[in-house]
Amino acid sequence: MKHLVLVFLATALIFAVGCESGSNASSSGSDSDSDGDSDSDGDSDSDTDSDSDSDTGDPICDELEFDIDLTPVALMLLQDVSGSMFPSNWNQALPALNNVINAWTGSQVQFGLDFFPDGSDIDSSGWNCGYTNPVRQDCGAGTEAAILADLNSFSDPNGLTPLACGLTNFLNTAYASGCLNPAIDSYVAVISDGGDTCSACSGYSGTATSMGNLAAALYAQGTKVFVIGFNYSSAVLDAIAANGGVPAPYNVPLDASDTTTLQAALNDIVGAVINCIYDINITNEVDYNSVNFFFIDSSGTETVVPYDEDCSSGFGWHWIDPLTHEQIEFCPDACDLLQGGDVEEIKGEFGCPQIVPD
Repeated sequence: MKHLVLVFLATALIFAVGCESGSNASSSGSDSDSDGDSDSDGDSDSDTDSDSDSDTGDPICDELEFDIDLTPVALMLLQDVSGSMFPSNWNQALPALNNVINAWTGSQVQFGLDFFPDGSDIDSSGWNCGYTNPVRQDCGAGTEAAILADLNSFSDPNGLTPLACGLTNFLNTAYASGCLNPAIDSYVAVISDGGDTCSACSGYSGTATSMGNLAAALYAQGTKVFVIGFNYSSAVLDAIAANGGVPAPYNVPLDASDTTTLQAALNDIVGAVINCIYDINITNEVDYNSVNFFFIDSSGTETVVPYDEDCSSGFGWHWIDPLTHEQIEFCPDACDLLQGGDVEEIKGEFGCPQIVPD
């Protein structure tokens, strides 16, 4: 199932063992029954038995481990490497990209990396405007190290700004099959310091109308587009963001002018695609009215996330379908913590009275 959003920064996503066990059951008390009979031959017999069968002690919370399945989210970083990026803009962008990828390593987000044309294809005027090379790094689990190595070894931004050519590649799902996997949410984040300055690519020119149509075509196939204008704003970037299928406030370009603001914009985007709906797989017999969840931060502090069927309290969780119990969703305020990277671990417990909002 496709989900709107990942998460969050998480290092351990296995739901832990439940409540501590209470005392062992003990037995006390007695009951007895007797019978006597007499018959015509004059003998009589009787039998008596007694047994005890009563339990005392604290209620015992069952212990159960179950997994939370993080639905991956694919996020392709499509970076402008035109001549205007070098050296100042590139030197500002590079540490921001490094910091964001390092910060979200191991999260639900599976990163990919691609560049605008880097000189592989030269048009008749001598400028690089086409791009036929394979994708630099497709999305997938554990791609961060390869992306960082590529980023930090690249040192030659050059040429014009073939934005249309960079984006049209993603109309071909075979170009980056990991990022464009229809089974998961797929996003492209465009980082550009200029509008398109090349000729038409695959029928799309660099005009605002054409680029808006391109973004709409990507959205129609299931790929949503974010836009960051790096020291640049234009109607072209506006049109891409407006038609890329992402919700407000991301349906307009995010502005960035240096390492700090670019890093903040990228973190906003990663947080926006983090998923607060989770598939769970419980194979044991459980009482679904006695399941509790806790958020654990980096200091080990546990915060109760109460069950809130209609999310009226804002901070809670509920079953997506209370009949199937296959998915849970964290309510908006709890989701904000997940998306902000403030949760290191989610713990679930089974068998104790369900915690509900006060």
